Amino acid sequence: MRFTEDLVRRLCAAILARWKAKGLIRPKTTEEALLSRMTAEIHKDIQREAELDRDAEALLEKHLGKIEASQANSRVLFQKIKERLAKERDVVL
Repeated sequence: MRFTEDLVRRLCAAILARWKAKGLIRPKTTEEALLSRMTAEIHKDIQREAELDRDAEALLEKHLGKIEASQANSRVLFQKIKERLAKERDVVL
């Protein structure tokens, strides 16, 4: 799924509103500054996951001959590789 800037911002605004309503946070800065920081962090996470996808695909391609010979499911292997890379890089999926 492609996350547009508007969608991420609306999600962050909804999360921030809920946190404030429940008294989980007491902002010391403007709501705009908080939203900007939240959206930036989410975009960084999206970029990290995209990088993991590229690296997992590269590893899968590298070992494609072995995979085809063993008749393993490439989507399952891709997910396992991605999870392993995420764990090694301390990325939460």
